[in-house]
Amino acid sequence: NDPGDELERLQIVRDAVQADGQLTEAGRQAILQPLDLVLGILRDAEAGGVDQAALKQRLAGPEAELEALISPAARASQDALQKASEEAVRQSGLVAVLDGLDSLSGDAAADLAPGNLQALGRSLDRGANALDEYDAAGAGLVRQAAEALRANDREAAREILVQVAPTVDRLTASLGTFFLALETGAYQEAAGVLQALSGPGQVSLGAEQLDVAPPLLDQASGAIEAADPDLGEALEDAAGYLDEGTEAEARAALAAAADRLSEVGHTIALSNAAGRARVARSFWGIDTQNHAVRWEKGTGKEVWTFIVGTGWKSTIGGPAEYIPLQKGLLRGDPGVSLRTGRPVSDLLFTRLRNSLVLAGIAFVIVMPLALVLGLIAGLREGGVLDRVLSIGGMMFSVTPEFATGIFLILIFAFWLGLVPGATVFGEDAPWTRPDMLVLPVATLTLIELGYVLRITRASMVEVMKAPYIRTAFLKGLPYWRVVTRHAIRNALMAPITVIMLHVNWLLGGIVVVEVIFGYPGLGSYLLDSALFKDFNAIEAGAIILVAVAVGTQLLADILYTFLNPRIRYA
Repeated sequence: NDPGDELERLQIVRDAVQADGQLTEAGRQAILQPLDLVLGILRDAEAGGVDQAALKQRLAGPEAELEALISPAARASQDALQKASEEAVRQSGLVAVLDGLDSLSGDAAADLAPGNLQALGRSLDRGANALDEYDAAGAGLVRQAAEALRANDREAAREILVQVAPTVDRLTASLGTFFLALETGAYQEAAGVLQALSGPGQVSLGAEQLDVAPPLLDQASGAIEAADPDLGEALEDAAGYLDEGTEAEARAALAAAADRLSEVGHTIALSNAAGRARVARSFWGIDTQNHAVRWEKGTGKEVWTFIVGTGWKSTIGGPAEYIPLQKGLLRGDPGVSLRTGRPVSDLLFTRLRNSLVLAGIAFVIVMPLALVLGLIAGLREGGVLDRVLSIGGMMFSVTPEFATGIFLILIFAFWLGLVPGATVFGEDAPWTRPDMLVLPVATLTLIELGYVLRITRASMVEVMKAPYIRTAFLKGLPYWRVVTRHAIRNALMAPITVIMLHVNWLLGGIVVVEVIFGYPGLGSYLLDSALFKDFNAIEAGAIILVAVAVGTQLLADILYTFLNPRIRYA
């Protein structure tokens, strides 16, 4: 990274190492000596006196010293101790009370969402139930704190928990404080708690403590044994001695555990500080899942990565930024959906197929019917049939899709019970359940029928008044021959244009119909993607709709040449 940025970051790291109470003096000096060399080298580089190759060569020595201080076992121990503390909070209601106070007292308390407060309230309810056996008044206070959290009053809850915390800490023989210190990585503080427990007269081990403390130690010893077998064994021995009532042996075991935890804490602190003191490097690469990945090494930042078969794993350094790569829609790769995490093509083409089925059935039904009825209405201008068809077509075309769909559901699905009111296909094709297609197709048919019918009717009326039609009648040609040979072909010019435009609407604009009936089509897919800001899916769907629009307009231009011989394209 840039030497100036690294100088600023590593100076902060150096100050933190100086003030870190978890380090021994020998460990502190082991980090500061190579770190000071690194800072001097970076100052030279910032001044412009060292090129990149020389910079890497000069950094190799002090960085090797820092690398030697980093211990993978220390990281594993830190994870195991963290797990042990979380297990104690989950298993013990009394520890959960102290954890709740810690959560409400930290800097992040103001950022707790309502859902977090509700979960914290449930933890306090568990704590109140556990406290009932030892202190009914204290349990009542904890329940008041839980109610305050449900009312989103954090400060009131915190003030109540401050009152009851000493009682809980006394009942747990300060083990609640021990586990919270482990949770925050304050290992020397946690060792101090165990050391205090090991000294006669410092922490009371009465009947209540002997009832509460052994299960806590026993629960934690298994997880802590994964961090350090000696530490876990010492805590397990202490729990056993406390169960037997042999206080002297228990305190001796706790003293051994305190000493061992202090050593483990120093090792973890040394490894973490050395990791942060390295010079950060960033580089780009391609992973096995076709992502461009920016990796960071040496920043000391915690990065979570998903490992198949294992789950999420925390590491120091690793992939910090992903950019999904894609070959492009024309090559069959529209990218990965941000909403589902799966390739867009997995679902996009299935949804397109479903919409094509629905739109195709509606098109095959509505277009011939609308054209025939429109031609009949145009030929009977002013008559009863013309009025009925025109008014009916207007009613259906101006009624919103959601109103038409809901009315059809009420009538045919609820009242008559003839067909299903929703479409549930799962992964199957729509034609496997033709009964579920009836109402969506009927809704689209009624909406399109009225509009195309009125356009055809108006076009037919206009053509029948044209001079060449009057000339044909004056020549004595039969009525139906004039209509079929001269009028219909020209009258279909405007409806063909409208029909081709409505092909696009049938594919992408039927989102309302798809949402009403739960139909898994392209329109509802694009709506969900737009609400989620899934740009890969939106781009792929938009390209498909544009391709359909251009294709249908080209088809309309070709049809014009058959309908009107005067139209020719060079």
